[in-house]
Amino acid sequence: MKFIVVLFLFLSSCIYKDEEPDEHISWKKKRMDALFTDDGYLNIAGLFPIQNGIYTMGSDDTNDIKLPKDMPKKLAEITVKDSLIYFEYTNVITLNDTIKTKSYSYNYYNINNSFSLGSYVWFVHMDSGTKAIRLRNLNHPLLNSELQIGFFDYSKDYIIQGKYQKYTEPKTLNFKNILGDIYVDTIPGIIYFTINGDDFSLEPTIAPSGKFFIAFGDLTNGKETYGGGRYLYVLPEDEKNNVTIDFNKSLNPPCVFSTFTTCPIPRKENNLQVKIESGEKNYNGILFSSVYQ
Repeated sequence: MKFIVVLFLFLSSCIYKDEEPDEHISWKKKRMDALFTDDGYLNIAGLFPIQNGIYTMGSDDTNDIKLPKDMPKKLAEITVKDSLIYFEYTNVITLNDTIKTKSYSYNYYNINNSFSLGSYVWFVHMDSGTKAIRLRNLNHPLLNSELQIGFFDYSKDYIIQGKYQKYTEPKTLNFKNILGDIYVDTIPGIIYFTINGDDFSLEPTIAPSGKFFIAFGDLTNGKETYGGGRYLYVLPEDEKNNVTIDFNKSLNPPCVFSTFTTCPIPRKENNLQVKIESGEKNYNGILFSSVYQ
């Protein structure tokens, strides 16, 4: 009798499991592919905070910015003064994939430039309150490894209809990233929704794409999911202020894969006191920054 009950419960769970639509399968593939692109998070080889001052950069231990050992021992002297940065190189490097040079200066608040030597690319990274030199290795030794990201089973129950309320005056607030740096962003409104009869809300910011960006926490954090929360992108409200929240598309933040990132962390207002058993689970594989630490 006990066997029959267990078998019934097992079969019931199989019967009532939602079929994963092709659109969601495609979304997961695009998500995975994006991690491996040249501007993805798996090839990051360093993040070096900068302020006004002079920095030496190279692979020798005496440098302020210590590069991987297969880079020149003395590669550059960098001078930072307010919005201007000046690079004086000992080797000929490539600017923006086209120009060969040994020196270059520019206003990094107004212009994005990248420099490269061999498989390495570096540039000024300003995001989420951090100003730094970010280094990528396009031949990162782990890029050929298999990346396994677990997902909760797809469930229509986690595609939730919410109501967006625009604030009369958008909130301009201080936010914190994983490094402890502070940055300013704007919250245009609030999304109200219900899960299993309980009321919740989330305050989004606006992503460069125009979508709502939500860094949120829930009661799976530190167990099934990453302890620092997850990310979610939501299309803006329709003409009736309706929004669709698809928790099946909850993402791990970049800092799951590398410590050389500047992940925003969820504000306490976006910590949901409920388990969101949907979307990506915690990544427990190799930390991609580990080969450079």
